[in-house]
Amino acid sequence: MMTTGQFSLRAESELLIWCARTVVTDELKERIRQGAQGPLDWAVVLDLAWYHGVGPLLHRNLSAFCSDLVPAESLTQLRQRAQAGALLNRLLAQELVVLCEALEAHGVPVIPIKGATLAASIYGDLTLRDFNDMDLVVPERSVAEAQTVLLALDYERKDGSSAPGETDHKDGPYRVFIKRQMLFRVDLQWVMVQQHFTFQLDRPEFWQRRMAVPLASKMVQGLTPEALLIVLCVHGTKHAWEALKWVCDVAELLRSHQHLNWDWIFSIASAWRCRRLVYMGLSLAHRLLNAPLPEAVLARFSADLDVQILSHRMPSTLLADHHAGVNQAEAVAVYFSLKDSWWERWKFGLMLSRDQSPLVVTPPVWFRWRISLPRLARVVCLFHRTMRTLLPPRIRGAISRWVEHAD
Repeated sequence: MMTTGQFSLRAESELLIWCARTVVTDELKERIRQGAQGPLDWAVVLDLAWYHGVGPLLHRNLSAFCSDLVPAESLTQLRQRAQAGALLNRLLAQELVVLCEALEAHGVPVIPIKGATLAASIYGDLTLRDFNDMDLVVPERSVAEAQTVLLALDYERKDGSSAPGETDHKDGPYRVFIKRQMLFRVDLQWVMVQQHFTFQLDRPEFWQRRMAVPLASKMVQGLTPEALLIVLCVHGTKHAWEALKWVCDVAELLRSHQHLNWDWIFSIASAWRCRRLVYMGLSLAHRLLNAPLPEAVLARFSADLDVQILSHRMPSTLLADHHAGVNQAEAVAVYFSLKDSWWERWKFGLMLSRDQSPLVVTPPVWFRWRISLPRLARVVCLFHRTMRTLLPPRIRGAISRWVEHAD
């Protein structure tokens, strides 16, 4: 863990990181006890735990190893919050089983991701992972049928007009449903979308690599560990790894499945052009949470300079100087930095330049292309002005479509 220099961690963050895991070595237990005796602001510790979604793990490990060193009021708050979360998790798990059975009965394939299935299959305990909704991947062609099933189960479609900016979902074109009275939330998904970011979830490889996950005394279909690892790494990078719980997800998967098919993982990640997004998730999980990895896998991302530099800047809110970190508002710069090839990066740069993205106007100080990308944007702007003057709209449109869709 890097705790010196520009990217030092605040003491409260270090304690949180040491506790944000299901497996704690004897050496780490002693470190937790020593950290709990230091000059800590316990209100900050609790705020960070809630923000980063690792309150249940913090409560479990502080209670087990140093309850005598934690202020009673803080430990009580942690316990009460953890108990409330555990109750919600159990209710959501039961509801998830009902939804999956109903959808499958109507011929709608479904894969629950994150949430209850993640807690059960990766953490080994439904109560150790914070979640408050149900993310369901369905084929895009089956969205209408899935909606009919949800409506029959007393769900109603969330009205985008009542929540400006959330016509479908804050993260993309999802269908969001709320169950009357219970306020359970379901997100029907077939793609991950963020500004200038798209990753398909409705893929043949996912439907072919489902596995049974025990949940609430029943079985539901989840992703295999290899496919789930890719999804978790892509999702975390999409959000610039703003929450520690997303790093925990990757680390716990690696801890609970130490014989992964790495050839399949990297072959598929390369085919889907997200290989370096996977590197980023692996790097963070290993550096922050000591997740076990084969030497050959470590060598892959250890030689990637951009991955190494960026991984020390995230999650930004855990750093002593959070301004040195990468926050979610700078996620587009992360996508640009982690493109798998030179061609993909500068094709993306052309699109950002054409759209006059904030990245080309005011790039972050840490951004390695903060000079070259704005220069490209100026050239593109000049080119567009020239095109508007010299070329008819039909030809301009053809050129724009070629740039967008060229491999």
